[in-house]
Amino acid sequence: MKNSYNINIEQLLLSPDHGEMLVALGRGLEKFSVDFYLVGAVARNVWMQGIHNLKPRRTTTDIDFAVLINKQEVYNELKQYLVEQEGFEQHSGNAFVLLWKGNMEVDLLPFGAIEDAEGKLTTQGMGLTSINLHGFIEVYEEGLPEINLGNEHKFKCCTLPGIVLLKLIAWDDRPEHRRDDVKDISDIMNHFFDMYDDEIWENHNDLFGDEEADLKLISARVMGREMKKIAVRNKALFSRIEKILNENTEDYNSRMASIMAEYYGNIIEENIILLQHLKTGFTE
Repeated sequence: MKNSYNINIEQLLLSPDHGEMLVALGRGLEKFSVDFYLVGAVARNVWMQGIHNLKPRRTTTDIDFAVLINKQEVYNELKQYLVEQEGFEQHSGNAFVLLWKGNMEVDLLPFGAIEDAEGKLTTQGMGLTSINLHGFIEVYEEGLPEINLGNEHKFKCCTLPGIVLLKLIAWDDRPEHRRDDVKDISDIMNHFFDMYDDEIWENHNDLFGDEEADLKLISARVMGREMKKIAVRNKALFSRIEKILNENTEDYNSRMASIMAEYYGNIIEENIILLQHLKTGFTE
C-alpha cells in the first residue's frame, strides 16, 4: 500500500460545497492542533471510486471524520469554534454531528484519551450523546495513507481493512439500524482483490498453491490477516471481532450472511464460506 494518493474531488462525486467545507473544517482542526482521518462511506469511495475507478454500490453526501482528541474541553471548543466562526450549525439529533449549509452532515468522531476504557464516549449536547469508538485508535496507530485531493486538501484516510473492521463493530452495536454496513463490507469484499492485488501477490503468495483457487476466498482470507494487524493492538478489540465472526459462521442462522445474500444475490451458505475464510485469516 502506498503512503499517499492523488485524486480529484470529481472522482469522489463530491460537490464544490464539500470543498468549501473541507477548507473551513481544516482551519478549525489546525487551530486546535487536532489530527484526524476520513472514515465511513466517503473513505470507502476514496478507495473504490477515487483510486480504483470502481463504482460503489451507493453514494452519500454525508462525511465522517475521526478526530484525535485527548480532552473533552478541546472537543467542545472545536465544535464551538466551527459553529461560531466557520458557518457550521449544531445538529439537534446528534451531538457528534455538525451541519454544513443546512443539510450536509459532518460527523466528528472523537477518539483517543477522551474515550473510557471500553472505547465509549459520552458528551454534552442534544439527541445522541454517547457513542462506541472501539477500534478507532488502533486503526490510527496501524498507519494511514494520505490523500491529496486536487492539490487543495490533504487528509489521512482509513485503510480498507480498517473500514471493514469499524463497520463490523458499528453493525454489531446496532444491527437493527446498520444493515448497510454489512452491504458496504460486501461491496468492499467483492472488489478487494482488484484493489489490493499488488499487496496480495507480494505478501500473501502462500495462498496460491491451488491453481483453481477462488480469488474471492483468497482475498477474504487476506482481509482477515490485514484486520488482525489492527486488532492485535488491543486484546478486547481482537476478542470482539473474533466473537462477531464466530457468531456468523457457526450455522445457517448467520445474520451477517443473510444480509450479504441481499447484496450478492446468492445463497446464505456461500457467504458463510466467505466469512469462514475471513475468520481463518483473522485467527491464523
